[in-house]
Amino acid sequence: MDLYITQEELARALGTVQGVVERRSNQQVLAHTLLSAKDDHLQVTATDQEITVIHRFPAEVAKRGLACVHAVHLFQVARNLPDRAVHLVGQDNHALVVDAPPAHFRLVGLPPDEYPTLPAFEASATLTVKAGELLRIIDRTVFAIPADDQRYGLNGGHLESVEDLEGKTRLRLVTTDGNRLCYAGAAYEGEFGMGRHMLVPRKALHEIRKMLDVADADVEIAFGERAASFTIGTSVLHTRLVDGEFPAYRSVLPTNFQRRVVVNRVAFRDALRRVALEAIDQASTIRMSFADDEVLITSRGIDHGEAKHPVPMVFEGDPIEMGFNVRYFLEVVNCIDEDELVLELGEPLSPCMVRSPTDEDSLFIIMPIRLD
Repeated sequence: MDLYITQEELARALGTVQGVVERRSNQQVLAHTLLSAKDDHLQVTATDQEITVIHRFPAEVAKRGLACVHAVHLFQVARNLPDRAVHLVGQDNHALVVDAPPAHFRLVGLPPDEYPTLPAFEASATLTVKAGELLRIIDRTVFAIPADDQRYGLNGGHLESVEDLEGKTRLRLVTTDGNRLCYAGAAYEGEFGMGRHMLVPRKALHEIRKMLDVADADVEIAFGERAASFTIGTSVLHTRLVDGEFPAYRSVLPTNFQRRVVVNRVAFRDALRRVALEAIDQASTIRMSFADDEVLITSRGIDHGEAKHPVPMVFEGDPIEMGFNVRYFLEVVNCIDEDELVLELGEPLSPCMVRSPTDEDSLFIIMPIRLD
């Protein structure tokens, strides 16, 4: 391997794989990244054997070749190099020379042939969605996938194809952790082919999100047997799918609401943030009292004090008082960018539905907390 690449591109290339490399694995090679010098680009690969990412970056290649080096260490080196062309040279003993005068490094590597190969993948169906749309549905749902939770059917995002009110097909991503449920949809072209008992891992969704920096770019999603690939430009993410049947969420969506609230999203968000400062019990509990033309949000910390914050609203129905985990509400409110929110309420222990009055593609369900 012998190539020249700008310091900025090298740092960006290595930054794209940091979320995938395994820092604590018993397999030393999984903490490494595979560098491939090809015709006119540097290809950077990382895998944890469940998720594999491959990115290509422009480079001036003098000699094709491979190098396998510690991903985090090389990234730290690249970030701190002078802002100039970087010369990468592979050596026979698997070392990699990184030269950017006056800085000079020689990094110990592993044999490239020890690096795991990409699993065989044969697509049975392929669809295309805009990057900006895919980013939107991930942002509106991924936070509701439990972290480090292996509960069957909940430990990933459920993708499905649905029809909207006009009969057009939409790609819908649905998530739940048992305390809230979220879904969001986007237009797509092509054929949907993901199995009913398959989920997209939480980690994969976070890594896909990092690839979606050009809103109008096309993302190709290909489905294979127990796997899927996401391709955008010169970047590819391949992921194994999680074996798990997502709950039959449609049957539990509440439909009978006696109360309807319309509130300014920013004012509501700011009130939640302030009251959250005193919501320091295990459940981050807040109390919402809906009556007349305002909702009064309160919290109380045994050792600290209490907080109260009214928010104007348009209210239909009888007064009601409900308890919620403030973090759950904030995560929903923070992912919506419309001016207003609609809250639909039933009884004190019935689910609360949150949505935008102008977005039929997104829906959020938050379970209440029993108040003392």
